[in-house]
Formats: sequence, structure tokens, C-alpha cells
Amino acid sequence: MSIWERFQRGRRTPRPVGQQLERGREQETRRQRRRQWMIKAAIWLGLIVLTLIAFPRERVYQFTVRVGEVWQHNDLVAPFDFALYKDPEQLEQERRQVILQTPPYFREVPDAMRRMEANRDTVRMQLEAIFAAYASYRRNLLRGRQDAARDDSLRYVELRRNARVKLTPEQWRLLSEDYLAAVNEAGQVARRGGQEPLYVRALEEAWSFGVQVLQLGLLDVPRDSVLTDEIVVRNEVERTERMLSVDRVFGLDEAYGAAREYFLQQFNNRPELASIALAFFRAILVPSYVYLRAETLHAWEQQQARISPTYGLVKAGEVIVQRGQVVTEEIKRKLTSLERAQQERGGTALFWRRLLGQTLVTLATYLFFFLYLFLLRRPIFDDNAQVLLIALIFAAILGLYAIAVRLPTLAMYAVPVAIASILLTVIFDSRVALFGTITLAFIGGHLLSYDFEFVFATVFAGTLGIFSVRDIKNRGQFFLSAGLVFLGYLVVLGASALWHPAASGRFLSDLLLVGINSVLVLMAYPLLWVFERAFDITTDLTLLELSDTNRPLLKELSLRAPGTFNHSLQVANLAEAAAAAIGAHALLVRVGALYHDIGKMVKPEYFVENQRPGMNPHENLKPRMSALIIASHVKEGLEIGRQYGLPKKVLDFIPMHHGTTRIEYFYRKAVEQTGDPNLPDAEFRYPGPKPNSKETAILMLADSVEAASRALEEPTHKRLEALIDQIFRARIEDGQLDDTDLTFRDLQKIKETFLQMLLAIYHIRVKYPGTEEQEQKDQKAPSEAPASQETPAPTQDR
Repeated sequence: MSIWERFQRGRRTPRPVGQQLERGREQETRRQRRRQWMIKAAIWLGLIVLTLIAFPRERVYQFTVRVGEVWQHNDLVAPFDFALYKDPEQLEQERRQVILQTPPYFREVPDAMRRMEANRDTVRMQLEAIFAAYASYRRNLLRGRQDAARDDSLRYVELRRNARVKLTPEQWRLLSEDYLAAVNEAGQVARRGGQEPLYVRALEEAWSFGVQVLQLGLLDVPRDSVLTDEIVVRNEVERTERMLSVDRVFGLDEAYGAAREYFLQQFNNRPELASIALAFFRAILVPSYVYLRAETLHAWEQQQARISPTYGLVKAGEVIVQRGQVVTEEIKRKLTSLERAQQERGGTALFWRRLLGQTLVTLATYLFFFLYLFLLRRPIFDDNAQVLLIALIFAAILGLYAIAVRLPTLAMYAVPVAIASILLTVIFDSRVALFGTITLAFIGGHLLSYDFEFVFATVFAGTLGIFSVRDIKNRGQFFLSAGLVFLGYLVVLGASALWHPAASGRFLSDLLLVGINSVLVLMAYPLLWVFERAFDITTDLTLLELSDTNRPLLKELSLRAPGTFNHSLQVANLAEAAAAAIGAHALLVRVGALYHDIGKMVKPEYFVENQRPGMNPHENLKPRMSALIIASHVKEGLEIGRQYGLPKKVLDFIPMHHGTTRIEYFYRKAVEQTGDPNLPDAEFRYPGPKPNSKETAILMLADSVEAASRALEEPTHKRLEALIDQIFRARIEDGQLDDTDLTFRDLQKIKETFLQMLLAIYHIRVKYPGTEEQEQKDQKAPSEAPASQETPAPTQDR
């Protein structure tokens, strides 16, 4: 083979443009699927990591085993000798005892008397300067020297602010006036009646009592803060230490209290003067002994370090606890001591082995739930937003688990797992909720070292919560759910207490936690509101609220287009009954039917159900324009629905109840006017899309049947049956039901339901005297042309 032939064979034949586009679409689809799976994997991994964080990392027995429980595992034998560690509370008590027995350290102030004397002199000089400024201010004010008086006033205020002693304005006024009365024209203080001014007397009394206090000794802290009978006093000058009895010294608060009593006696029970003297006392006082905080803490730490954390020994081969034995304080202490010894021996290897086991059991638990979604609830599994919502609910419960398992005053029974059960039921359905509840119960049981009682109680109480909201009709049912959840826990815990009498000791405490749990279940209502808004979810509660005909939008429809409103009610009754017959979402269909024609409010007079006799605006329009107006109510309905905040599930019914059907009447009229039997019908079709669910398909059929049945002159059983068959056949042949999952069995049930409902509506009525003559006149009158109808023929829709 020549080189040229090989080259020709090696050349790639260029792909047609269509194949290239198809290949590009396939690649984009694969990329999207890969992204979807990566998001799911990230959500799943996040749940696993959060669960592993929730596991207690150390002293598992400390958190998962409670005194009074029955040991459900096999007999546990000590694998080696290990020391018994004291209970944390006992260790803490011994540490507190060290503080009560170790004397605190103080530093002696050798020149305290000299410092206090210096403080006294400073205070006296400051007071004299303050009062001199005040006297000058008063003299200048009397002599009319305003500027000088203002300067003296400012100086007086400034000196008061910077003074060592702190007095109230009233006390300053009292002392200043007393000084002013004692000072002469030369500015010298003169005695009155042989007495010094008040400030001099108060300062001398403060000094006198301060000397007495220092002679005994003064601590710079309250004496009751010293917990021992003696203190250690250090003399840093002489480098000595001595023990001093606390009873021989004053505490700071004690000194202030004694000074107040002393000053009241010296000033003849005049509280204002006693308070001034006490302020002077505070300003000049210097403690004899200063607390050494760092040295005291160091001494405490040294003594606490000598406390032994152990108190006994367990020999290898000794039985720690037997299966069926009640866990006591001593048994629990042995369990925690064994676990601590294993951690010290095993080091990081034990940690990683335990982490691997926790990871595997967590993976298996979540695989149980996500396999259910993948195999049996694929639409939920494929929607990452719904998977994320489930993961957030799980994560909230896991966070509460992590807190509860670590708090000794709390327990796992306080975690409201039933909130997740209720939310999953209302948002999805009872099957998803049941599997989610079982999964969360398993996770809680793993955290408690396979606690079967917790798992069973949680599943049973959660199942009762699911049952209470399975067919929720109003938000008041949440209170019933709380009661049923409490009852579920009560039954299981009560049975455990009767079965294992040793567990009866914690029955009341667990019941209190269950009561808290049940109250927290009421939080499901506000959480449901948050999830509905955040994830654009339409629950049955929202649909029930939307089905109220007194809502503003439906009220406006009944006023502006009463015929359309009555038509919507009739269609809602038909569609709801048909949906219930085949197991579809009957409430969703009813709400969709109530709102499917809200767009007709914009131009109600162009639709036959709202027209009065003799008034037909389509008579002056071309068929294309009429068809355009008729079809526009779909777009206008969507705009109105979004304006009023209708959920997407309800908005889907507005364009899908017509799908891409043809506006038959005006198309035939256009064919007659143009004489072209092959006239393109693109301008005479609704914009769609076609129905994509059982519910939207049921509404399309109900809307067509209800509209066509009104045109029957004598709606007998045979005629109604033929009409329904004709409409169903037309919709199937037109391909309007291709995107739905309706079966022939479903269609047959829908037909039978429609027929029964229409026969009940058009039943034979009793003719009253005088009505036959009126009917004959009506029959002789010319019939109105159905030009204003969307589709006047029996096989067409309104």
C-alpha cells in the first residue's frame, strides 16, 4: 500500500453539521449530569463530615453511658491492669479544697504610715487652694468684678475636678460656705468658738482613725475574700516571710464600715459630716498589706498538681460489667478509666481505627436513605435543590445531636427529631419522612453506642408525628403532632421502665426532656414557612390557603368575570374528582383549576361565558385578531399570577390547560373566508407548553369537557358519553397528552368520573306550570352566534 493510500485511509471523514450539533448536545448533557452528581456527592460528604464531628471524640462512655441503664453489650473484662481515675467532680472538689487550705500571699508595705501622711498633706493643700479660689470668687462677685469672678469660678471648678478627694456638690457647698465664714479679710482662717473649720476637723479625724487602722494592719482586699485563717506576709526589704492571722488585721470593706461608725460618733450623729470624713479617709488611706495574686495562684497550682488523678487499680481479667447488669457509679468510673487507658496506650492508632469505624457505619446509614431515593423516588433524587433541603433538615438535627451528647445536663431525648419527620411529610410525603426518621434515629443510636431504646422511641414517636400530618388540613394540626410525639416517647420509655426496673430511676428526667422535645416540635410551623419561601416549595397547606375563594385574586375574578369564575368552579369540581379517582394530587388540581383562567379578567367581554345577549365584540374582528385575543389570556394570566405571587406549580396550569391546541372556531371561520382548506394553523394555536403531568392533563380534559357540555341541548347519558369520548380522542390524536404519564386505565377512570359528575349536574328537573310556554318562545327566538367562544364545537375547549 502506497503512502498516499495510507494517508487517504487515515483521513477522517468530516461529520455532517447535524451530527456535530447532536454530539455537542450529548457532551453538554454529560457535563450537566457530571455536575449534578458532583453536587450530590458534595452534599452527601458534608452530611458525613458533620456526623463524624457529632461523635464524641474522647471519653465516649462518659457521654453515652448513664447510671441506671442496663448494660446491653457482652460481658466486659479488663484486658490489662489500669488505674481507676477519679470522677471529674471529685477532682474539682479536691482542687477547691486546696484553695481553701492554701494561704494567700501578701506584700508588706513598710512605709505605709509615711505615705498616708503624705496623702493627708496633699489633700489639705488641695482643699485650701479650692476654698481660697471660692473665697476669691465670692469677694470679686460682691465687688462687681465679673471677669475676675468668672476666672475664680473656673479655677474653683478645675481644682475640684482634679482633687484627690471626691465629694458631692452638696458636700463641696457645705465646706466652702463654712470656710468662707471662717476666713478673714486677709484671707486667713480664724477659729470660731475655738473650733477649726469643718474640713480641718474632718481631715484630722480621718487621719486619726487611719493611724489606728494601720497600727493593726490593713489588707487591700475585703477580709471575707480570704478563705484561710492565716495569710503569708512577705517583707521584700528584709526578704522574710511570716504567717499572720486574718483576725488581727482589717479588711478594706471592714475598715470603711468601722470608719463610718467612728465618724458618726465624733460628729454627734451628723451623717453629712461623717460622709465627708469618710471621703477624706478613703483619699488618704494606704493599706499595710498588698495582695500578691500571681504568687498566690502559683502556690495553688503547685498544691493542685500534687493531687493524684487516680485512686485504685483494676487487675487484668477482672469483670468490669456483665450483660444485663445495671450500670452504677463505680461501673461507669471503671468504663471511663478503661477507655482513657486504651487511648493512652493506643495513641493515634486507636483514634484512626475508631474514626474509620464511625465513617463506615455513617456511610452505611446514609446509603440506606439515599438508595431509597435513587431506586424508588428518582424525581427527588435528581433534583439537587430537594436533596439539599433534605440535607439541611438532617444537618439541623445533627447539630442538636452534637450539643446534646456533650452536655451532662441534657440528653438526646431533648432533640426534636419529630420536626424533621413533620417537615419531610408536609414537603414531600410520608414515605420519604419515614425513611428520613429511621435514618436520623439510626444516627442518634450510633452516637449513643448503639442505644436501641433511643432508636425505637425516636422511630415510634416520629411515625406518630408523620401520621398526624399525613393529610394535613390546617396549621393547628401541629399541636396534635406535638401531643402524639409526646405519647410515642411516653409509651416506649414507660415500657422500658416497667421491663427494666433499674431504668425507672431516670424515667421522670427522660420524660421532662421528652416534654421539651414535644414543645420544640411546634417550631415545625415557622420552619416550614422558611423552607417554602427559600426553596419555592408548594405544600398542601399553601394549596389549602390558595383554594379559599375569598382570596383577593379569586374575589376580583368573580367581580370582573363572573361567568369565568363560575366556569372555574365547575372545572375545579370535575378535575378534583378525576384526580382523586386515579390517585393524582387532587388538591393541586383543584387550585390549578381555580386560577387557570384568571387572564380573562383583562378582556372579559371577549369570552362567551361573560357576554350578555346581543353583545359580541368578535363580530367586528377578523378571525386572526379574535384568535390572538383569545390566546392572549394565557400570557396575561401568567403575568397576573406572578404579580399575586402564585407558586410555580399553580402557574404551570395556566398555559398547560390549553397546551398547543388549535382555536378551532376561528380557524374554521378563517378557512371559510379565505377558501383555503390547507390554511396554516400556527397563528390559531395556543403557545403551550403541553401538559407535563397527570394533574395538568386532567385540567385540560376537564376544561374541555365542561365547556363542550354547556353546548349540548339535551345532555343525556349517551350524548355526554359520546362527547367525552370525542374530546379525549381529539386530545390524544393531537399529541397533547404525550408528555404525561397517564395510562389507558387512568383515562378510562377519568371518563367515568366526568360522566358521573356531568349527569349529576344536568339531571332532569321538574317543570313548573308556565315554564313550557316560555321554553317554546325561547326555542322560536334566533340563537346567538357562538362567535365569541374560544371553541364552539362540542370537541373544543373554552
